[in-house]
Amino acid sequence: MKEYMKIAIEQAKKSLREGNHGFGAIIVRENEVIAAAYDTEETENDSTAHAEMNVIKKASKKVGKNLKDCVLITTHEPCPMCATAVVWAKIKKIVYGYSIDDAIKQDRGRINIPCKEIFERSNNKIEIVKGVLKEECALLYNKEIRTEIKKLRNVTTEQLKNYNEESKLKRLEWFQTCISEEIKYSEDPKKTAYKLLLKRFNILENEAPIVESSQEKIIFHSKNFCPTLEACKILELDTKNICKLYNEQSTDALIKQIDNSLRFTRNYDKLRPNSNYCEEMIIVDK
Repeated sequence: MKEYMKIAIEQAKKSLREGNHGFGAIIVRENEVIAAAYDTEETENDSTAHAEMNVIKKASKKVGKNLKDCVLITTHEPCPMCATAVVWAKIKKIVYGYSIDDAIKQDRGRINIPCKEIFERSNNKIEIVKGVLKEECALLYNKEIRTEIKKLRNVTTEQLKNYNEESKLKRLEWFQTCISEEIKYSEDPKKTAYKLLLKRFNILENEAPIVESSQEKIIFHSKNFCPTLEACKILELDTKNICKLYNEQSTDALIKQIDNSLRFTRNYDKLRPNSNYCEEMIIVDK
């Protein structure tokens, strides 16, 4: 089922790229994918155009309205409307990754009726397999990632520069009002700046370990969760271009609060997702 769910996840990514809500679904019959779809509520201005509804319609046009020999695989547990459509289509098995309960815990607007309840009330025996590739599906509905997707979808160079300026102001305000008195300055301003970045981005040292240290620079490999990275992967954006304009200068401005001779930069040949880590460094400019 994992390989099938990966196909549904790709459908959900297409949804997000087009400005929809990030739901993907496929229908499988006799180990063959006979239909794949994603939600088109926004692009078609249709509140009923959920991924499950769209994929059931596609499959029905191909093989008929009776889908009793089919399996529905979807990134998110079907809402009551879609669960009812599953019943009417006579589908006997569904597989999903992320649950309605998970969504409600995120404070996302969901109707709090699990699909299991719909199926039981309809007196239909429909097999449910839940939690398949749940972590991968969860990324589609992560609030931080969705915020980044909204900002970066169809982004222009000018917008990226504006975002960087906004980020710079927020980081400097954070430093002045929240953190400046808490910083323990060491004899090495580079190490102080490194600790500052860990604190600002809530990163553990083992998530961004120092791999090289000298009088001139500190190099560290960041492997922490990054909403911008995940958004770029979903939107198929080049992190080399995005990260350079989006947040390098604002990070540089932050460490200069420790010492104006410090400079933050990255090795853009070693940047996720094309590398297993982002190689970042704090350099002393002489």
